[in-house]
Amino acid sequence: MLKLQEIVKTYTVGEFQQTALNSVSLEFRKSEFVTILGPSGCGKTTMLNIVGGLDHYDSGDLIISGKSTKNFVDAEWDAYRNNSIGFIFQSHNLIPHLSILQNVEMGMALSGVSASERTARAKEVLIEVGLKDHIHKRPNQLSGGQSQRVAIARAIANNPDVILADEPTGSLDSVTSIQILELIKRVGTGKLVIMVTHNPEFAEAYSNRIIRLKDGIVVDDTNPVKHISEMDTQYQLKKTAMSFKTAVISSINNIRTKIGRTLLTAIAGSIGIIGIALILALSNGLGNEIARFEQETLAGYPIAITPSRLDFERLRELGETDLPEFPTDPIARVFDQQRFQNYLSVPNVITQDYIDYVQNYINTTGQSTIAGVKFVRNTNMTVLVNTGTELDPTYRTFYSEVKNPPIPSNPGAPFSTARFTLLPEGVVFTNNYEVIYGSLPQRNTTGGSTFEVTLVVDQYNRIYKTTLERMGFVIPDSEIDTYTVPFENLLGLEVRLFVGAYVSGESDVSSAITLRISGIVRAKETSNVTIFNNGLGYHHDLIDYIAQNYSSEIGSINSIFIYPNNFQDKEAVKAHLNLYNVGLDDAQKIEYVDQAQTFTSLVKGVIDTISIVLIGFAGISLVVSSIMIAIITYISVIERTKEIGVLRALGARKKDISRVFNTENLLIGFAAGTVGLLISLLLIIPINHIIYSLAEIPNVASLTIIHMSLLLTVSITLAFIAGLIPARMAAKKDPVVALRTE
Repeated sequence: MLKLQEIVKTYTVGEFQQTALNSVSLEFRKSEFVTILGPSGCGKTTMLNIVGGLDHYDSGDLIISGKSTKNFVDAEWDAYRNNSIGFIFQSHNLIPHLSILQNVEMGMALSGVSASERTARAKEVLIEVGLKDHIHKRPNQLSGGQSQRVAIARAIANNPDVILADEPTGSLDSVTSIQILELIKRVGTGKLVIMVTHNPEFAEAYSNRIIRLKDGIVVDDTNPVKHISEMDTQYQLKKTAMSFKTAVISSINNIRTKIGRTLLTAIAGSIGIIGIALILALSNGLGNEIARFEQETLAGYPIAITPSRLDFERLRELGETDLPEFPTDPIARVFDQQRFQNYLSVPNVITQDYIDYVQNYINTTGQSTIAGVKFVRNTNMTVLVNTGTELDPTYRTFYSEVKNPPIPSNPGAPFSTARFTLLPEGVVFTNNYEVIYGSLPQRNTTGGSTFEVTLVVDQYNRIYKTTLERMGFVIPDSEIDTYTVPFENLLGLEVRLFVGAYVSGESDVSSAITLRISGIVRAKETSNVTIFNNGLGYHHDLIDYIAQNYSSEIGSINSIFIYPNNFQDKEAVKAHLNLYNVGLDDAQKIEYVDQAQTFTSLVKGVIDTISIVLIGFAGISLVVSSIMIAIITYISVIERTKEIGVLRALGARKKDISRVFNTENLLIGFAAGTVGLLISLLLIIPINHIIYSLAEIPNVASLTIIHMSLLLTVSITLAFIAGLIPARMAAKKDPVVALRTE
């Protein structure tokens, strides 16, 4: 079955060379009990390691069932050890953090045997070696003889072809030694058993072939192979692989034996996670507050396309000068203040093509980005209030506008402060206003000349004194601070809208449109700004009615106000508006005004910058904790060197060794991330209380599921990366050297 052909093995230490095996040639039968005798240092263990594939020869060849091993790669040696070899060591070499059952299962786990099958087989061999009542114990709970029985059970569990026993009784008393040798002989029936021992009596008593070595040379063989028919030439390698589940179980068991150190590592590793988590929680909460404020800001400060606009860039340039401040020379310089007016007002010529461009966007892509929009068309109209009686009316002008107003040289804010305001279409109005009395206006679908409007009050239910007076209320100066009007006196109040050029005392008001107040509205508590803050608000159906019946009295669209859903959608709207100007001359371009952007972008920029800086500082602790995990992993590699040798002897690949340690790092990273998140969630509670007591903002700090998942992933990833180098070091350890480590 096995053939050593001119095997030479030399060890080099510095300039000193020691030949452990010198042209050794031996053949072994498929079934025999062979004992190798010889003084210390004669090459016995070296030969055993070469036969077992733990060590490799310098020259010659190891032939396994007719197959040369000269060109074997690591994977083939691993498979050979796992499938064909069962090792029994003098020091037993049980893995301390695994149970007896798990120790015996390990070789089969590397072979890919199913969990149920390997458990059944492990129990069977443990019963066979007389350890039925010790299956779930750990190695440190067994006597020396019992530990060696476990080693024997592990060696035979995978049904190997060859059992290699290196001084199996070296650490046992004579009585126990005899029991162990009897057991090895019994379980080795039908297999090739090669035993190394110093005891010639044991060799004579239990083996049927004795090979003596001296100075690396075979000096005697009591029963050499003489006929080729005695050799078995059938051999097939089966690949070995440790499953992730096996690696996890091994890692968990090792962690459990060092639970204190693991917990301290997890807590230390969680410090960076806690810092970043709290920063993200606060940043997220403040971001939500800003987002809410942005929505409210957008309601009052929409994207405005008006006949004239403020050019803020040019205004900033206006203040720039190369002149020295506070000069000492006794001269006066000329400054043209008219330039200020020129910089304020920049004309916009809103064409029908541009209107169609915007309308097409609103009807298509803009449906998901826009909360409201209004197209403003100036009209020759006057809103009149009857301060007399029905029989003898006396009309007072409440509001008036003309079809073609002059373009103001100093345009104001992009929302109307007039007493009569067109409300935007869409949800932006209902998102920011609530009806506190009456009901929202019903749209005019009958074609009649009566329309419902809303009256607005502020957060204190106040209405401008001039507005009430123009609606016919008489407010004595002595009652300015105490005068009140019941809502019921306002609800249903009617005013007249005269379309055309109104001339007091001459125009026929009997044909004017009737406007009736249907409800009183107020900005919601969550809204800090307003769409309109004075007088009456009307819907677009009134403008449509005027355009249909008084087309000559209404102008073309001269202003467009767009209310995006949020700042992200606002950027999409602005990008679309910018596309219109591509390729146009400056005189043809139509620009918009976005006053809300300057303030909110500044605030968000400051918060984002602070968050990034703080996360950077917190990230340093993450790096430190990663270095600590790397150090602890390296210490673990040193502590478990012998375990590495045992696993390699059982057929574990280098990548399997790496997997064991990498899996342990993943678990530590998961523990660190979990501990960090739990502590962060607990700390958020008092943090929110403190912030609320100082700023009256409830539940600012909040961690999202995305943030927690991200932080957990970061913790696991950093722990994995930190342990890569120690894990590779573990994988590269020489199994022979590792097994000698104490």
